[in-house]
Amino acid sequence: MKSLIPLLLCMAAGSPLAHAEQCAMGAVTESSMRLAGYLRSQAASSFRVRCDQAYNIRFSSMNLTSSNGDSYVRNGAFRLATRMRIEGANKNEWNALLSPRTTGRDNKFAVVVELEETPTVSTPAGIYRDVVYVSLAF
Repeated sequence: MKSLIPLLLCMAAGSPLAHAEQCAMGAVTESSMRLAGYLRSQAASSFRVRCDQAYNIRFSSMNLTSSNGDSYVRNGAFRLATRMRIEGANKNEWNALLSPRTTGRDNKFAVVVELEETPTVSTPAGIYRDVVYVSLAF
C-alpha cells in the first residue's frame, strides 16, 4: 500500500503594493511527498523563502488535528495517523505565525512527515492524502 501526501504551497501577501520590497517562495524539492506503507516511514520537502523584509510564516494542513503536527492521511473514510515536523522555523508549531530560525534574506524550510500508524492487512489499498499549506505574512 502506498500513501501520497501532496504538498501545496500557497503564498499570502500582506505588504502594500507601493513598496518595492519583495518576498518569494521557490526551490521546492518535492511537490508530492510519498510515504511507504509501513510504520515510521518518512517523506520530506524543502523550499526557500527570499525576502528583503521581516516576515512570518504559517504551516497548516487540511487534516491537522493538533498544533504539534499531528495529522492523518485519508482515503475516503479510512485514515492513517501521521506526525509532521517543521524545520527552519523558530519552533515546530502548526497553524501559528512563526519566524525564520535565522535572520537573513534567504531562508530554507522543510516539512517532514512520518507515518505514525501501522497499516494492516485490513487497511484498504489506495491513495491516502493530506495537503500542507504554507503562507507568508509580510
